[in-house]
Amino acid sequence: MGTGYDCFDPLAHTDNPAITGVPMQNRQLLKNTMAAAGFRNLPEEWWHYTLNGEPFPDTYFDFPVSRCSLR
Repeated sequence: MGTGYDCFDPLAHTDNPAITGVPMQNRQLLKNTMAAAGFRNLPEEWWHYTLNGEPFPDTYFDFPVSRCSLR
């Protein structure tokens, strides 16, 4: 993807022209796939997406995550 997850360098901007080749292709694939599923990208973070028309925009959820919940 051209940077690690949670990298806050300008290189993490989804459409940064310094990112080319396979990493940019992967970013665009993710962006297009997520857009087709109803999500929008935060342009400053290639990994950050928000559901369009999210039903609870002012609610923050805190779910416990454990290994057994991943089964």
